[in-house]
Parts: sequence; structure tokens; C-alpha cells
Amino acid sequence: MASNVTRLYQAVLRDRTAPISIRLRRTFSEWIVGKGFPPAEAARAKIEAEVGGARLTMERRGDCGRYTLDEPCGEGRLRTRVTYTESVPGVTGWVVVTVDRHGEGKPAVANAPGFLQAYLRTARITDGGVHVEDGPVVLDEEDVHRFVPVMTEPRRRVPIVVVSVDAQDPGEGRARADYLARAVAGASLVVRLADLRAQDRFNRAMGKELDVFGGGIRTYLAPFDLDGERYPYRHLPMGVAMIRDQGTTALDRIVDGVIGETSRRRLPDDVQQALRVVYRVLAGRAELSEIASAVVPPPAETDPAREELRRRMMAMTRPLTPPVVGSVPEQPQAEKPATAEESSSVEAEVEAESIPVAPLVDTAGLAQTVAETVIKELRGELETALRLATSSGTSDSDSDRLLREIRTVGAHLSGVRDVVSGLRDVVAERRGDELLEAAEDESDRLAGEIESLRDEHRLLQEEYAEAVTGARKLAERVRWLEHTLAEAGRPVYGVTGEGAVFEPANLTEVLIEARESLRHIVIGDTDSAATRLDLHHSAQCRMWAAKAWDALRALDDFAKARSCGEFSGGFYDWCANGSPGRFTIPAGMVSMRESRSVVNRSKFSAPRTFAVSPEVNPGGQVLMEAHVKLRPVGYPAPRMYFHDDSGGVTGKIWVGYLGDHLPNTRTN
Repeated sequence: MASNVTRLYQAVLRDRTAPISIRLRRTFSEWIVGKGFPPAEAARAKIEAEVGGARLTMERRGDCGRYTLDEPCGEGRLRTRVTYTESVPGVTGWVVVTVDRHGEGKPAVANAPGFLQAYLRTARITDGGVHVEDGPVVLDEEDVHRFVPVMTEPRRRVPIVVVSVDAQDPGEGRARADYLARAVAGASLVVRLADLRAQDRFNRAMGKELDVFGGGIRTYLAPFDLDGERYPYRHLPMGVAMIRDQGTTALDRIVDGVIGETSRRRLPDDVQQALRVVYRVLAGRAELSEIASAVVPPPAETDPAREELRRRMMAMTRPLTPPVVGSVPEQPQAEKPATAEESSSVEAEVEAESIPVAPLVDTAGLAQTVAETVIKELRGELETALRLATSSGTSDSDSDRLLREIRTVGAHLSGVRDVVSGLRDVVAERRGDELLEAAEDESDRLAGEIESLRDEHRLLQEEYAEAVTGARKLAERVRWLEHTLAEAGRPVYGVTGEGAVFEPANLTEVLIEARESLRHIVIGDTDSAATRLDLHHSAQCRMWAAKAWDALRALDDFAKARSCGEFSGGFYDWCANGSPGRFTIPAGMVSMRESRSVVNRSKFSAPRTFAVSPEVNPGGQVLMEAHVKLRPVGYPAPRMYFHDDSGGVTGKIWVGYLGDHLPNTRTN
């Protein structure tokens, strides 16, 4: 069975400065020496080594090469691969760096390989649109207006992480920017605003919904249209409160989001096309010249000898009418053999005339045309030879003449055979090339359509999130109207003012707000799982956040009512039989039980066992089966697991998990 492979990092770096190989080999060698390997010898075309279970292979051929480092990682292996090719006519040199995890187990930390910062310092290296720096770019007030075009550059592929000014501790901003730059080298550009003046000018350029301030950090994805940005929430911000509270854990979440964004992207078309040839070159199955031809095919070269034969044949067949499929070709009329003067005149006319390349006919049509040409052009010679062969009393001179005629016919037929064979090979070769090109074109077209559909799907999700937010605002308005009616003497349930409606942008904000404002909810250690969804699915997390917040408010309202004896049923009953004034969610989102196959197998029950207070369970943890489905099916399908102790000692709901779907019998 093939091992499970997870892409942890990917960077596509354009390098115009030759030679790439010397700079890349030197920086990569310095990195592997720190891992215990000997320095890479420049004179060797292939290096293989093994140290402490880690395996290294470095190979090059001409202007391209590949380095592969396999290292043990828990129950699996971590594979770092570096593939490069130098600049050739029509192709800018590039380096593709990937890190993959092979095998099962906990996800490995997704950071840039340690040699990348040193390599980025060796030349001006770009992602195809913007300069990818080896460290943070510091923007002062005067630099902001020059940097905005960098953010809006349409060819930009990498995200840009902007670190704002922390007025309480300016040194922290520098430390955060340095940490991020090391972790995302090659896959992102990290920018630090120098001071408050630079921050104010940057925010004026960005606008209200795209600003960053107060020590916060914001990731601006590509593409970025400053004037027409419809969904600012996809450029995820992180507030300084979370950064101060969680330190490097919060910064690692930003790193995960940035690298997750770049590692999922499809390689540029020219790199993808050239990469296939690079692999064949390294395997000895292709030549270096094919790298350029894979990206920019040159005009087809013509064999002079074959072209001369083709030209003569086309000159001979040009007056003929191409055969029509299904029709019976006309019988050629007998012709008087051409005289020597006429033959030489025809040959001179053929030699002097330049005949354009005609499209190749199909094999059946070509055979029919050649047959007609043979009969028409050689009929006289054939009749003469036959007359001489059948006449009696043939003299020696006649025999010599007969032999010459037969030889002439044989030579002509041999020439015709060579022409037909050559044209047939050309037809077969071009047909094969055309089929291959058609298949590759169709593959590229389908890949483009898939990418377009993904973009469209992402936009539809964001539009749906906007609609959900609008519906929530209307629901709050209805509740305020109910409160107003209650003050007027009408019996309505619930009391809610017209205050500002909390609109969470992501699941992390939901957890923070729930801890601060919901008195009958206890949130466990689930921030990491929630943030992973925020970063990896930025287009959907706003919609999930709204649903999660509604579910938490419904749980809080339920726990409040049950703990004081106003309600005696379970949470499903609360939602299914809700009355006006209750916070509820659709009952279809609620599941109070897991399947027996999940509960009875520790492989699946263990991930659903979460910490609670000893007052709830003396063991300090409990299996939580009840959960809310933020998305019923599909991938991802977020879940929120909880334990109901609203009728117990604490009178609260304990939320143990908010994140992606946990493993079950279908996912494993």
C-alpha cells in the first residue's frame, strides 16, 4: 500500500543570476553539514550518503540538478527535495523546493528548510513577480507608497505578512518579524512597519477593512486588488492580545497558514512543463536542449534531403485532383512519352519553382495519389519496356536498351518508394506528436478549468458567509423587536437590546468571545484545532464561525435554563421544540450520540475524550459523544464536541473540541 504523503512546504523561486548550481550547492552543503553529513564535493556529479538513518542524494547533469534529503520523522519520514535548472534561451532559471511527509502519525512542523535564507541572500530571487527577501522588509513612512504596487502586482504568488507596531514593546515587533521570516523563507514576504507614522500611512493606503495596527499581524494573500477587494476577511488578521497570550504558538499558526497557502498551489505552467524534462535529463533519457523546447517550441526543422524528395513529389502531384472518399478514380489517358527536351524543360521548371509546404494528406489519399502519378508519369517507359520484352528476334542492342529501360523504371520506382516511406514516417511521427500535444493541452485546459471552478466556489462560499451574517443581523433585530413588544405589555420571550452584533471573522475569535461572555460555557484546549481550520480554509471559516457562535449561544442559553430548573430536557429537545425567545440552532445540526463502532474502539474513542473538571468526572476527562455539525458532509466537515453538565454540579456545558472532523470508520 502506498504511504500517505502530506505536502508541508513548497516554494518556486526564479533566479536569473548564473550560475545557480554553485550558489545553491554551497548553501545546501553548509546546511547538511550541520546535520552530520560531509561537505558536498563540487567535482562529483552524484553524491550519496547516509547518516543516522537520514539519506542524502545530490545529482546534477549539465545545467540542472536535484538534491533529496530523507530524514526520520516519528513514524514516517521527512523528504526535502530541491530541483533546479539554469537559465537557457527562452527559460529563466528556477529552483523548486518541496518538503513532504511520508507515513502516518502527527503532522510535522511545516517550516522552510534551513538553507533557504542563505540561498536567498546570494542574488535577487523572485517568485516571478516580486523580490523574495531573506529577512523582513522594514517600511518607513516614505517607503509605503512604493510598496503598495508590490502588494498589488498581478504576478505575485507568495503571501505578504505585515507586522504592525507594538507601541508597548517595539522590540517585540522586530522579534516577531524575524521569527516569521525564518519560518516562511521562500514561501512568503515578511514586512515590518517601522513606526506609527509608517503604520498610519500604510493603513490609509489599505483602507478601513484591510488595515493592521496595535501590534497585530495580517496576511495579505495573492492576488490582491486594493480597489476591488470584495472579501477583506480572506486576508486574515491576528490581534496582538492572542500574540501576547500565546507567543510563538500564535506565530506558528500564521506560519501554518502562509505555508499551507503556497504548498497547495499548482506549479506555474512553464515550470511544470520544464520539470518533466528535467527529470528525464537527470535519468539520462533526454538532452538539455529539450528543456527550452518544452517551454518555447522552436520552428520545426526540415531535413534537406527529405524536403527535396517531398518537393519533387508535390510538384508531380500538384496538378492532380485529390481523390474523394467513396468515388472511383478516373482511368488515366494514355500519353505520348515525353521527349528529352521536354523532360529537361520540366526538370528545370521544377528546380526553379519554390513550392510552399502543403498540409500532409491522409495515408489512403497519399497512396492513391502516388499510384496515379506512377501510372501517368512512367506509362511510356513501361510500354516501351514491355514491347521490347515481347518482340521476337531481339538484337543485342535491343537487349541493352531493354536493360536500360528496366533499370530506369526500377530507379524511378525506388525513388517513389523512398518518398512514400519518408512521407509515411513523417505522417506517423507528426500524428504521434499531435496526439501527445493534444493530450497535454487537454490536461492543461482541465487544470485551468478546475482552478477557475475552485476560485468560483471560494467566491460563492464567501458570498454565502455574507448572507449568513446578514441573516444573523436580521435575527438580532427580530429579538430586539420582541423585547420592545415585551416592554409594551405583549408576552414575548427573551430580552436582548439593540447593541452591536458580534460578527466573528474566524473560529479563533469565537473561542475568545465565548470565554469572555458566555457564563455557562467552559471552553477546553481546542485553539490549535480551530486555528488550523481558520488558516487552511480562510474562505469558509467565517461561515463556520457564525454557526459555531450561534451554537455556543444556544448551549449557553440552554445550560442557563436547565441549571435553574426552567427546562428539564436535553439540548436536542431544546432546539427541536424551541419556543420564541430561546437561542436555538436547527436540530439537524445536533447529534447527541456517536455510533457504537466509534465508541467501542479506542482508536476512535480516544480522540473524542477531553479534559473536564474533577467535579464533573473524578478522572479529569470524559468521552464526549454529543456534537454540533458545522457542516453536515463533505471535506472539511468541522465538528464541535461538548459534554452536558448543566444538570450536574457545575451547571455548565463543557466544550472539548472545535475543529476538523475527527477520525471514524469512514475516514480511516
